[in-house]
Amino acid sequence: MLKRIGPIRRELGKIMQSSIAMSFEPEDKEKELLALARLVTYARDSSRTLNVEGVQYCLELALAALLKEVEECGDKTALLTNELMSRASLGNC
Repeated sequence: MLKRIGPIRRELGKIMQSSIAMSFEPEDKEKELLALARLVTYARDSSRTLNVEGVQYCLELALAALLKEVEECGDKTALLTNELMSRASLGNC
């Protein structure tokens, strides 16, 4: 089993490098950031339900950073995204 971890890490590294190299148009970047914020909101709420305070805290920091990025993109809906900080996960959105 341990012998298989090395190749898996290398493949994950390649995937991460290729995903980092992707570029987004400004409107796509805003959409991607908002989608990521919804994902982090769901994870934060799950960690709250599981009573995992350290994870919840880190996810709240990540969510705050994402929302700051959205605001810097100049998205007109950025004001609405601040609700994500206090809102429960968005479910099917």
